[in-house]
Amino acid sequence: MGELAAILNAMVWALTGVITKGVGKNVRPTHIVAAQVWIGLTFLLIVGLIIGQLDELIHVQLRSAIYLAGGALINTAGSLVFWLALSRSTVSKVYPTTQSIFIIVSVLTGWLFLDDSPEPRVFGGAALIIGGVILLNWRPAARTSTAPGNTATRPERGGGDYLGIGLAVATAFLWAGGFLSTVVGLEDTPPVAAATIRNLVPAIIFVAVSIAFPATRVSRVFRGNGIRLTVGALLFAFSALSFVVALDLSTPGVVVVLINTSPMWAVVLAAFVLRERLTRFAIGGAALSLAGIFVTLAFR
Repeated sequence: MGELAAILNAMVWALTGVITKGVGKNVRPTHIVAAQVWIGLTFLLIVGLIIGQLDELIHVQLRSAIYLAGGALINTAGSLVFWLALSRSTVSKVYPTTQSIFIIVSVLTGWLFLDDSPEPRVFGGAALIIGGVILLNWRPAARTSTAPGNTATRPERGGGDYLGIGLAVATAFLWAGGFLSTVVGLEDTPPVAAATIRNLVPAIIFVAVSIAFPATRVSRVFRGNGIRLTVGALLFAFSALSFVVALDLSTPGVVVVLINTSPMWAVVLAAFVLRERLTRFAIGGAALSLAGIFVTLAFR
């Protein structure tokens, strides 16, 4: 059941990106993240009230609350660094670097600090999914002109941008730290309460940010983008909930491998929803990711 929740998390997270892709050009990443954490927090509070787990927030152990809040802070920092990395480099370099290192570091740290000894199937699935992520973001090398007398070459965008790659590596380590902290915090915390705490911390931060920087207020861009921002935020909340459910029901190593199939689902969903063209690299990457899922789940 935990494995299915992890795959569902990857699918919903990918759909979140596809839905929010259609927002206006005046919508900044800070607007999107703020809408996600505020609307998502409201959704999780309602869910907790309906299923009777809202009272659990009051009784969460201090140690667990600190780890969950710390994980949320680290993840938020990682997201900001990730956006900075994308501004300094290309998606085809940042995404594979971040996702691949995130898988490796998370599995190894879980092994070292959480006594989560991953089985061979987890390593096999991780290798296939890492290969799939690289293929999904692969771009053919730019062609150079062979016309007589034309010796000019067109440099590949982002070549030699070590700062961008360094930021991508930093993102992976931050996300891995947030993942590890969340695993520890979940030991004595119900999933809905844990997901609510993970949303509560960045929600408070973005309240302070919106007060200090009026340009980041969601109200400035909500008109004309309200439906997409709201739907994306609800999907984000569901993704956050499925993430903690997956960790609660399965091992960290398996979860971190399966949730990183999100690039594959994003490519497939973008082809159907946004009519984006599927390249041979995208198809090959999706096939490798599917093989990684099969290896992770089948060989027990």
